[in-house]
Amino acid sequence: MKRGVAVVSWLLSAALAFGCSKKEPDEVVAAPRVTPTETTTSDSSEYVGTHTCAGCHEAEHAKWLGSHHDLAMQRATEETVLGDFDDAKARYYRESSRFLREGDRFFIEALGADGKPARFPVIYTFGVEPMQQYLVEVEPGRLQSFPFAWDTRPKGEGGQRWFHLQPEEYIEPGDPLHWTGPSYNWNHACADCHSTAVKKNYDRATRRYATEYFEIDVGCEACHGRGSLHVGLVESKADPLPRGAGFERRFPTPAERVWVFEEGRDIAVLTSGQSTEPEFCAPCHSRRADLGGEHAGYYHDRYRLSALDEMLYFDDGQIRDEVYVYGSFLQSRMHAAGVVCGDCHDGHSSELRAEGNALCSRCHKAAVYDVPQHHFHEAGGEGSRCTDCHMPKRPYMVLDYRGDHRFGLPQPALSAAVGAPNACTQCHQGRSIQWAERQIDKHFDKRAAHVFAGTFHAARNQQPEGEPGLVELVAAGTAPAIVRATALLELRLLGSPALPALLMRAASDESAVVRRSVAFAARDLPPEQRVEILRPLLRDRARTVRIEAVGSILGTDARDWRATDKEALKRATTEYLATRSFNSDRGEGLVDLAHIAALSGDFQHAEENLREALEIDPTFTAAYVNLADLYRGQRRDADAEEILRRGLRMAADRAAVEFSLGLTLVRLGRRDEALASLRRVYEARPETIRFGYVYAVAQFDTGEQAAALRTLEQIHQRYPANRDVLQLLAGYNQQLGRAEAAKKYATKLDQLNTRF
Repeated sequence: MKRGVAVVSWLLSAALAFGCSKKEPDEVVAAPRVTPTETTTSDSSEYVGTHTCAGCHEAEHAKWLGSHHDLAMQRATEETVLGDFDDAKARYYRESSRFLREGDRFFIEALGADGKPARFPVIYTFGVEPMQQYLVEVEPGRLQSFPFAWDTRPKGEGGQRWFHLQPEEYIEPGDPLHWTGPSYNWNHACADCHSTAVKKNYDRATRRYATEYFEIDVGCEACHGRGSLHVGLVESKADPLPRGAGFERRFPTPAERVWVFEEGRDIAVLTSGQSTEPEFCAPCHSRRADLGGEHAGYYHDRYRLSALDEMLYFDDGQIRDEVYVYGSFLQSRMHAAGVVCGDCHDGHSSELRAEGNALCSRCHKAAVYDVPQHHFHEAGGEGSRCTDCHMPKRPYMVLDYRGDHRFGLPQPALSAAVGAPNACTQCHQGRSIQWAERQIDKHFDKRAAHVFAGTFHAARNQQPEGEPGLVELVAAGTAPAIVRATALLELRLLGSPALPALLMRAASDESAVVRRSVAFAARDLPPEQRVEILRPLLRDRARTVRIEAVGSILGTDARDWRATDKEALKRATTEYLATRSFNSDRGEGLVDLAHIAALSGDFQHAEENLREALEIDPTFTAAYVNLADLYRGQRRDADAEEILRRGLRMAADRAAVEFSLGLTLVRLGRRDEALASLRRVYEARPETIRFGYVYAVAQFDTGEQAAALRTLEQIHQRYPANRDVLQLLAGYNQQLGRAEAAKKYATKLDQLNTRF
């Protein structure tokens, strides 16, 4: 299936993973009893607090004070609020927001979720540089990040102003991206990374949050883990202290990490002090889903790392959307060489360990790399900094520039080939890609080809060379783990016949990222193959792998399971249900719970979960589609039509809803209406193969055979390696007596299949 937005079905497990009236605004009153506070629960006794650490670690504490970690979140006070709240106003299209203060309290007047003006109390500040955001309470215990932020830069740099975080388009109340919706919710989406030891504490019965944290900011134990054992060891005067000194997480000091320039090498090699530190930074510096669980545990027990999805990354792995560094870094040769976050960044101050090229020269000989003969720019000028070429920046949230941590080589040719940006023309604006490529050719004799950009681009556009390239990426086993994991997911979308064998091999891969992709990619295989691949993954070290395996196993016949596997399946299923319950404040979690209920035959509970999902988020497309599927399975086609027509008015992805409506209308025998719906969907989203495929089938079945062939041929021209389209073209031409055309398409299909 071509991306765009996938049509959700039960078979895919359902989860998908953002002028005013002059009426006097109503105040939403804060409720202190449920406003997030420091936790006093029993397990918090294992945390000792930053103030305790400071008693012995004065130097580290001094560096931490005033850092981005220290200022990640603060109570809104005269000292912490940097924005203009002296009855300032800011405009966003036809809306106007007002920022004001009353005594020592701060308020924002704006349109709420219902489109009516209201006054919201500011409870916390969020961040400090280059912007400061503000958390407002929209109902007791529920905090949302307001979409206007304060630009904290000096006025001479364009700062000291209010600006909207989504200026490119108007987001109206009710839109899934409106600031009152799930995407801006602090309790679920933000809290865990801006405070220490957060407990979401969502009460599904009341749909209320009572979120707690141990410390308001990112304190010592957010990174090092609970400190009580360490304190106990120190107080006992244990000599020597055990390795790790009682901490759940231990980071080698810079002195322990020895980098050596071996004879004949211009790049240093790590000889001691190997560390898994990036995994400990990753919970807050990665694009991932939170599954709930221990804060200081193994990363892959609690978090599901996003692969190199084309909505998040360009085809060459460069950052497209905000991915928070880790997924980029995993692609890099730096990571492969053993570089960790602390080699470049001081974990306490959040500052770089050296300025400019001096940071890179610690491991890359300056006489070789920090010279015009290497970078071909004037020394000390624009383009001479290592980061200019190897870490091009992209702005997020309007003015927060993030460097690409792949540390890739400038490759202008990829811009033309796959549409990826390049550092050369980003800097030399107005110059063509061809000019940039000529400069690269002039200065560099040998350039390594990109490992996967062309392959990913071809696969995502279903070109013939894409599939064998993906197979080679996985089979060779030399590409970074996150690349191989992504390749497996792409092969699933292609329906590759090579996939089962590759999954069997990759199921024992040393990387949890790869094994999780195996668990997910197996879900479309025949049950017997699926069971064979997934059996060992039910006992995987990584909880996220075990959970994904259960998601793919659901619906298989219990008779396919050995008695020895059933206990593992039971334990993993319990974990699966716990993660979905943890996320029951989101539509995704409720849709998955509905899926489980439906598989067990509890259709009433399934319906309740899906309706609850729509009450929480009336724009959630998957809930509409899956509820309609549930109704169709019970022969309630009229109910399916009703819910889908509601979805046409409300859902974020209305094309997916109308596609489902078209299928429902076919079942109802209203073929003309069905054909009209399917045509609108195809015309709106011709890049989504499934939409065009089904529209062509509908055309053929209603007597429009010639039109059906034209539709299929259009899709084939765009995506020549799609097997389903080729098979249908061969079959339809055969039915119509067009033997030569049928043979042509059948031959193309055979050629694709014989490769594997």
